[in-house]
Amino acid sequence: MRYRESPPESLRPGSAATAPAVIAAAAGSPRRTLMEMARSGPAAADPVAIERFERLIEIIEGLGSCVVALSGGIDSSFLLAVASPLLGERCLALTAESAAVPAWDRADAAVAAGEASRNGTRWRTISTKELDDPRYSHNPQSRCYFCKLEVYGAASAMAGAEGYACVVDGTNASDTARHDRPGMTAASELGIRSPLAEAGITKEQLRVLARSIGIADWDRPASACLASRIPFGELITADRLRRVEAAELALRGLGFRQVRVRDFGSHARVEVEEVDLPALESRSEEVRSRLVELGFESWSPAAYTGYGAGEGPNAHR
Repeated sequence: MRYRESPPESLRPGSAATAPAVIAAAAGSPRRTLMEMARSGPAAADPVAIERFERLIEIIEGLGSCVVALSGGIDSSFLLAVASPLLGERCLALTAESAAVPAWDRADAAVAAGEASRNGTRWRTISTKELDDPRYSHNPQSRCYFCKLEVYGAASAMAGAEGYACVVDGTNASDTARHDRPGMTAASELGIRSPLAEAGITKEQLRVLARSIGIADWDRPASACLASRIPFGELITADRLRRVEAAELALRGLGFRQVRVRDFGSHARVEVEEVDLPALESRSEEVRSRLVELGFESWSPAAYTGYGAGEGPNAHR
């Protein structure tokens, strides 16, 4: 494993960005300020969300110190925005560097960590080697279990060596209702805490709370590791992951905010939100041109369902 202090200069957000965590810390009591922001924002319409947010703050304060597994998604970014003003230097953000992590998640992690650094919270990146593990690269349905063993195992070792009380992740209460998350089993085995889930905060409540405390892109699309674009049982390689990433970046460049390019070898299934399907189909030639440049021979449109390439209603399309 290799890690470095971050963010590097090239990834640091501009000075104009203002983190809600910084606002909370500068105002005096972080707990009080965070609660005032929640109660005066859109979350005020949901008293249950407010109650759960207060519980989240209590949980984080009770940790004393922690390592936040920062993926760059809205869940872990929100968790860091709350933990940073509460714990300051006693909080460390840690992001995995892997071919399976999308470029946009890496960029969002850099922004979240750069803002948290104003409270004294440090950020490190760690290189992970899950592609070298055949239990992962052969892409079984339990793939995520072995990925999280690698990532969370490294985080736990670092936390123990440096005196942090625990490792926390961005699993929320909505995640715990799903049965397709083998990574959560690995997290449980390694003693990883999930404060959002412990506080009962759902994905919908999280977004409203994130908006209330000032996170600008509180409505950023859901994200997932690039390996989810490859059907179960098909070998995951760095080249396939890079091709998928390049394809999705190209389609994002066409204006599609939520997009998945599922890699079926010579065929790509392009998923966008159902409301965006007419726009996708109207730009068929542009889409085809970009995909052909990347080695795909054909493609088909489909509605994004939140499932991976080898599961869900689009599994055989």
